[in-house]
Amino acid sequence: MMGLVPIFIALGIVAGPLLAPIHKDLPRRLMGWSLLVILMVSTHLALIHEGPLLRMFGICCVLLATMKGLVYAEWARRERLTWVNYLVFACCWFGMDPVSFRRRKSGLSWKGDFKVGLLLTALGLLACWWVWEAGWRHILIMFVPMSLAFHFGILRLLKVAMRLAGYPVRTLFPNVLKAEGIGDFWSRRWNVGYSQMMQRLVGRPVSSVAGPSAGIFAVFVGSGILHELAITLPVQSGYGLPTLFFTGHGLLTVMERKWGRSLGRIPALLAVALPLSVLFPPAFQSEVIVEILSWFDALPKLLLSVHP
Repeated sequence: MMGLVPIFIALGIVAGPLLAPIHKDLPRRLMGWSLLVILMVSTHLALIHEGPLLRMFGICCVLLATMKGLVYAEWARRERLTWVNYLVFACCWFGMDPVSFRRRKSGLSWKGDFKVGLLLTALGLLACWWVWEAGWRHILIMFVPMSLAFHFGILRLLKVAMRLAGYPVRTLFPNVLKAEGIGDFWSRRWNVGYSQMMQRLVGRPVSSVAGPSAGIFAVFVGSGILHELAITLPVQSGYGLPTLFFTGHGLLTVMERKWGRSLGRIPALLAVALPLSVLFPPAFQSEVIVEILSWFDALPKLLLSVHP
C-alpha cells in the first residue's frame, strides 16, 4: 500500500489553500489538526508491513507535507502565494516560512553558502563512513556526522538552489555552537523553520489563552508528540521517550525565562547531546540510523557497477 503515500502527501499539501479561506481560528485549526491525525493513522496502516526505515520515510513525508499545509493556512490571512510559489514552498524546501516565497528576487547571494555547504557535506559523509567502518555505534558518535552532512551541509546546498531560483530563504541550521542557552538553541540555532512552525501553530494560540510560559511549554510538548510520529511510530518502540526529552527541555526553557538568564553555552549543548539516547530509542538507533549507515557497505558495489 506504499502507493497511497503520495496521495496522502498531496492531501496534506492541498489542505493549505483549502483551509486558508476559513477566517475563524477554531474551525480552521480543528479541521487542520483533525486532517493530520487522519493522515497519520492512514499512513501508519498503509505502511504497517514495511520495514522501519521505509515507514519512517513515508510517515515523515506525509507529516512534513501536512504541517506545510497547516502553516500556510495559518499564515495566509492577508495575502496568498501563487500556486507555483506555494508548491515550491511545500515540495522543495524544508523551512516553514511562506514569506520567503511571496515573490522571486534577483541577485541573491549564494556563493558563501555553496562553499560551506559543500565542505560540510563532504566532511559529514567522510565522518559517517569512518564511524561505520570503525564499528562505532554510540548514538552521539553516529548522529553528529549524519547531522553535519544533512542538516548543515545538504540543507545549506538546498538553500543555495532556492536562492538561485530567486527565493530569499534563510539558513535553517545556523551555528549551534553559538547557542547561549536551551531556549536560544531551539528557537534560533537548531532547525529555525521547525521553530517557526511550532510557534505559529502551537505557541501563539496557547499563549493567547494561557500566557507566554504555557505557550513555550506547549511548543515543547507538541514537539515531543510530533517526534513520536517520526521516531517511535516507525519502529513501534520507545513510545514516550521523545516526549520526555522535549518536555524536559521545555521545563528548562521556561526556567530560563523565569530566571531572566540563560543556562550558558556549554550546559545547553550538554543538555541536548547527553540525553540523545532518550530522543532516539535503541530500536530506532539499530533499525533506522545503523541501517542508513550500512549503505556504505553497498557503495563499493555501486561504484564497481558504474565503472566495471
